Amino acid sequence: MTPSAAGSARPSYRQVLRNREFRGLVIAQVTSELGDHIARVALASLILKRTDSAFLAVLAFVVSFVPAVFGSALLGALADRLPRKVLLLACDLARAVVVGVIALVAVDSTPIWVLLLLLLVAETFTAPFVAASRAVLPDVLPDARECLVGSGLMRVMFQVDQVLGILAAGIVIVLVGERAGLLLDVASFLVSFLVLAVTLRWRRASRRAPVEGDGRRSLLDDFREGWHSVFDNPALRALVLLGWGAAVFLVAPEAVALAYAREDGAGPAVGAALMASLPAGAALGALLVARLDPMRQVGLIVPLAVMACAPLLLTSLAPPWEATLPLWFVAGLSQGFMVPLLTTVNLVSPAELRGRVNGLAGAGFSTITAVTFLLAGAMADLASPAVAVTVAAVVGLALVGVAHRAWPTGELRRVAGRLYSAE
Repeated sequence: MTPSAAGSARPSYRQVLRNREFRGLVIAQVTSELGDHIARVALASLILKRTDSAFLAVLAFVVSFVPAVFGSALLGALADRLPRKVLLLACDLARAVVVGVIALVAVDSTPIWVLLLLLLVAETFTAPFVAASRAVLPDVLPDARECLVGSGLMRVMFQVDQVLGILAAGIVIVLVGERAGLLLDVASFLVSFLVLAVTLRWRRASRRAPVEGDGRRSLLDDFREGWHSVFDNPALRALVLLGWGAAVFLVAPEAVALAYAREDGAGPAVGAALMASLPAGAALGALLVARLDPMRQVGLIVPLAVMACAPLLLTSLAPPWEATLPLWFVAGLSQGFMVPLLTTVNLVSPAELRGRVNGLAGAGFSTITAVTFLLAGAMADLASPAVAVTVAAVVGLALVGVAHRAWPTGELRRVAGRLYSAE
């Protein structure tokens, strides 16, 4: 193969996995996210069992996103202020300790609000961890095409973690109970800590040296800088806003899956399967999209967002769960657009601002996610889970339509060409 041909070839998963640091990031992500999904489903099942309320059960998921609403926006800047390896390790240890406490006190006599409060504390450390993990990826894989492939693989594994975590949670709950799921989460954080400590290189904090008179910048100042970095850049603004709007139709089915299964006369295992159907489809969708040329991936962002909403509209017929499961799987399949969206946001952001840009993007996504979970849960109680999913699909289509009208096609094409053109 000639050098030019080699340079134009799309990097493979095997190629990026040869990078020791990237392997460590993937292993750490897989283990910690797997434990997280098991713990969240276990806690939601515990609350549903004790209160018989879909709304209160949904709170277990909402609480996991609430810290990111403020934490990502402000604490994401820590991924620029501190060495990213230090921040990743500190967050893993803190989450292991707090979830360990939850496992100890998760008994029938413990009030629900105490468990939710402890989960809130644990999830506060997730916000800077995610921001640091995303921000360090372009350092680990400095070639933009490799970074796109690596980001796609991590997105696939994120969805696979959801599927395996949700399904494993159903098995764990049936066999040994909810507290075992929490203990698995503790173990997952410890594994993540050890893997990152061994594989990830030490790098200095990437924040720019402060200018004169700027030595006492607050996290709020960092947030403002990240805000301007996103909303003064047409390409970044369009991508981030679409990502925020997509949260509506990405999470609504998952929020009411347990209640949907119960209304259809099925048990928690079926509810877990319904929850897993979207991330299972999304994992396959991410694999398929990642095989395309980078420019093609960017061009498919909006069409795939529309296609992700369409199957959810059929939930309005309230079909039995056997029909709903493939519908939601197809909706998940179209979620592959998140791969080029997330990667391009990361690569367009200046290196010294990646932490706060990722934090701000994560904060907005988590805000919409938390609100969607709450509204979907309330609508499931007041009307039905099918109505909740249908409304989310309609709102999602409207938001994608608004994004499409202001979509900077030319600017995104230029940005993508600059980032992903072969050497």
